[in-house]
Amino acid sequence: MFIVGQVNNQEELNEITFIAKLFVVGQRARELANETKKNK
Repeated sequence: MFIVGQVNNQEELNEITFIAKLFVVGQRARELANETKKNK
């Protein structure tokens, strides 16, 4: 994931970081769900 542009303040930076972390957690959850389906 690439985020292109400028961050204007700390609050924006925090929001972007939060969204990126949610994306990573979501990807990992998807991988684990797929592994679970394959093992059944």
